[in-house]
Amino acid sequence: MSGMLDGKVAWVVGAAGAIGAETCRRFAAEGASVVLSGRNEASLAEVADALPASARATVSVIDVTDRPQVDAAAADLIGKFGRIDILVNSTTCPIFAELDKLSDDDWMAVLDAKVLGYMRTARAVLPHMSKQGTGSIINVSGRGGHQPNSPSHLAGSCSNGAVNTLTKGLANIYGPRGIRVNAIAPGPVRSPRYEVIAAANRAIAAKSGNPERSGSSAANPLGEMSEVGDIADAALYLASGLSGFVTGIVLQVDGGGTASL
Repeated sequence: MSGMLDGKVAWVVGAAGAIGAETCRRFAAEGASVVLSGRNEASLAEVADALPASARATVSVIDVTDRPQVDAAAADLIGKFGRIDILVNSTTCPIFAELDKLSDDDWMAVLDAKVLGYMRTARAVLPHMSKQGTGSIINVSGRGGHQPNSPSHLAGSCSNGAVNTLTKGLANIYGPRGIRVNAIAPGPVRSPRYEVIAAANRAIAAKSGNPERSGSSAANPLGEMSEVGDIADAALYLASGLSGFVTGIVLQVDGGGTASL
């Protein structure tokens, strides 16, 4: 049986994270060749080793804040596979603190890793996708880009809003070249990262004397927290031909948490 991504080459940046790793597994199961990038080689290798041989899994260690590293990784990818069909940006910056505890350097670190990091990887692959006349870029942002109610994640929420704008801008500019660019905005996802954010929010709320107002609630109309597989399924949809006429959207995968906005 053929897969939805047979013959496609996917570059997943942030592949060692919960969402990135599950996205690699989904893509590999659907026939894609997968290049896994991030900063932790051991974690990337662990994900890659669990993929089927058909995925031709390749680990490429990069720091997305370093343009030469990003450009070199893209060039190596093209050299090995001859094309790039899908880029998934799923990096995060683990800085969670309330506003008065965030330095200017903290803010710049978040923006550099996420907004500029996403821009750097996109910039590296867009010339190749343009030559092909096809490609799909998927940027994982977050619900905070629309609903910035997490007291420990304001910098991250601002970066997510910027990622959404970057996504729409690239979709407008590169659509005529056959390239689709979309974002996924997850709500709270059951993962180690969510537990870190939730703990930081609870600590801030307790200190303020309002423990019930911890923000970043998992409440939504469906009454459940999402799983990493829900986000990976959304990425698979946006990577595949099923979304061939979809570009410039921010797909809210949050159980309806932002339905009233």
